[in-house]
Amino acid sequence: MANDKGTGQIDKMQRSAYLNSKGIKPSAQFQLDLIFPDTIGDREDLRHIPNDYARSSIFTARNKREPRRTFMHEKLFHYNEHVSILYTGIELRAEDDEIVWLQILSYGKRVALGEPFEFSIKDLVADVGWHKNGRYYDKARECISRLKANEVLAINKKAYGKSGAVSLIQNYTAINDENGKPTHYRVWIDPNLIVLFAGNTFTSHSWETYRDLSPVARRLADYIESHKHPFPLALAKFRDICGSNDGSASSWRQTVKKACAEVQAAQIAKIAFLSDDDNIRVGND
Repeated sequence: MANDKGTGQIDKMQRSAYLNSKGIKPSAQFQLDLIFPDTIGDREDLRHIPNDYARSSIFTARNKREPRRTFMHEKLFHYNEHVSILYTGIELRAEDDEIVWLQILSYGKRVALGEPFEFSIKDLVADVGWHKNGRYYDKARECISRLKANEVLAINKKAYGKSGAVSLIQNYTAINDENGKPTHYRVWIDPNLIVLFAGNTFTSHSWETYRDLSPVARRLADYIESHKHPFPLALAKFRDICGSNDGSASSWRQTVKKACAEVQAAQIAKIAFLSDDDNIRVGND
């Protein structure tokens, strides 16, 4: 127990030193719109994802007909070798869980992390661009349950050492209708999430454009927009970011070509294409 306590104190000191180096007082309450007024602030047109999540396979782009996997403290793929993400929970996907989480973060940006905020299931469904009907209300409820029932431990050896494990949603309560289905949620976000935002280590997406992308194109946008000057991305490495198990090289190439066309059409990049050497190349000049 003594060693565990000592390790915890060291972890806390490491996080505090990292936050201090980024101009954030570790003792303060972390309210995203106040800490980042220019990029988060009152901007209703943007949604934000930590770079360590944007460059990893935490949100997969697999065939929706394939059952979701269950992970137990499993290391996920990350573009940067010095970053490790250990995940426990049901597989999260870009098609639904990712955009629901980004929208929920947006609801909570004006309250301190760790303090509750509220929203309705109808507003959530509308704000992620889904149709307002029972199928999509249930879909959103399932996303919220998955986002709560997980544990994510991000370890960045170059930045802040070991961070505490978080759930993407720390906790929630709900008001149910006559059929027992939640209609309004009160949600809490873990204050430790600030470690992944400190120092502007997050990516901002133009929401209406981003939410309308296909899952593979959305993951490509995560990679592109989380780098100021994106390096060529190997086709195989992008498949790992997507968590795809498409075993057909030709099929995956066609999927990626379509994703490149999407992000180019959406003006996320001026040019995006799959080159003959199987690298995704992006240009904004």
